Amino acid sequence: MGAHRWFPVAAAVSTLVVSLAGCGAGASGSDGAGSDGAESEGTGGRPSRWSVSVIDPGPGAYEQCLEDPHVEEAFVSADYPASHMGVTLTADATADDAGRIADCLQQALPSAEVSVAGPGSG
Repeated sequence: MGAHRWFPVAAAVSTLVVSLAGCGAGASGSDGAGSDGAESEGTGGRPSRWSVSVIDPGPGAYEQCLEDPHVEEAFVSADYPASHMGVTLTADATADDAGRIADCLQQALPSAEVSVAGPGSG
């Protein structure tokens, strides 16, 4: 009977995981607006703004890169050492702005993998 006692718990956990996964599936809404309200109209659900992604940033003095006037939002993953950093640029940012910020981050975090995504990419 030992193995059968856990069946209801496993079934409940499975149902919860599937339910929560379904909640995030429609996060961008059907109006083309992302969770932050940024319009992605005409981009087929792809990003409507430039962003910079950093994989395995590790330690480093990168704060000056995030002081750029075109940085709207930045986050670092909560794990330690951090495994990811994301930077979203302002709506008026250009490819040159994204490249400048990416170059700054690459210089500050030489062992990291830095990439840029722009409107219509993805």
